[in-house]
Amino acid sequence: MQLPKPYVPLLRWRQGEYEALFRLAPPQKDAILPLIEILKPDYDFELRKPKRDLDEHLKLFGKRLGAKWKSRPALVDTGRLDSAQLMADGRHPLTFIFDQARAAGAPLIPVTGLGRDTAYQAAVSTIGMKDGRGAALRCSLADALDPDFDKHIQTLLENIKIHWTMLDIIIDLETPAFDPMPQLINIIVAALTGATIFNFCRSVTLLSTSFPDTLSNMANPIQRFVRHEWVLFKGVIAALPSGARRPIFGDYGIAAISFAEGDMRFMRGSPNVRYTTDDAWIIARAKGAKRGSNLPYPALCGLVTSSGSYLGAHFSAGSAYIADCQTGAATRGNPTTWKWVATNHHITKVLDDLSRLP
Repeated sequence: MQLPKPYVPLLRWRQGEYEALFRLAPPQKDAILPLIEILKPDYDFELRKPKRDLDEHLKLFGKRLGAKWKSRPALVDTGRLDSAQLMADGRHPLTFIFDQARAAGAPLIPVTGLGRDTAYQAAVSTIGMKDGRGAALRCSLADALDPDFDKHIQTLLENIKIHWTMLDIIIDLETPAFDPMPQLINIIVAALTGATIFNFCRSVTLLSTSFPDTLSNMANPIQRFVRHEWVLFKGVIAALPSGARRPIFGDYGIAAISFAEGDMRFMRGSPNVRYTTDDAWIIARAKGAKRGSNLPYPALCGLVTSSGSYLGAHFSAGSAYIADCQTGAATRGNPTTWKWVATNHHITKVLDDLSRLP
């Protein structure tokens, strides 16, 4: 396994996201290390219980991973699941997922955190000893700034029985206050140059997003939103002193930290097309469209292709689909379709951006 990769996109492993990975060109697939975040089963508000039990929720993970990502590496984090819930046979959910992935030939790396419970850390330790691929720590910026961060890491490594050279550290900023950005850059640089572990671990990733929590406030049919996390990353790279460890870029794809978890019977989302450009996203949205309607998509694609920021049908599979939908050569699809379109193009664009970064 060749690590690290230049880009770590966080994906929630829903259909639109794993289809986005599947449709990437081979060079793009080889250049990324996805961070797969496992979500809880969807909730049935009418029956007042999860729509599926945990076994049903996770049973196809290995099969889908093998089909869509094959034998490429990925990070997996089950920290969003109920920490007390086990599989029907008593296995920890993380253990179950890695058993499935092993059978599918997929080389995964477990992700943990400093505050995860004993059972979680035990699962990470067992997986690490069995697979020999190390582990990843997902921590906050506050964790990284802690004067005792090195001591906390040492304690963690002793618990999970991983050598520091087999540890990937992901500093998850989530959605920080990007303004004033110079101040944030200075704080991040202080963290990256403060703890000794950053000089010796396998990789360091800076993860964040500025994608809007909601699109309901869009004033215009097409609007530009700055990719603050990308601007921040470039600022951090420029501000790092000579010889300092350069972090890897990570983001939440083309999604926000939060996502709709309410009763879908009463929630209304408008068709939208999301497209990544230099330092920004452009989003075309059909405000007020009937829920479930896909009729607006060709017109929305036309807004994107005529925006002056469209990179052409050749640029990515997602970009090609937008052109084809506009002309009628591709179907109008559904929200899952437009999730893979946006995510596929975003990943391709980020890798192109990174290739041009000094």
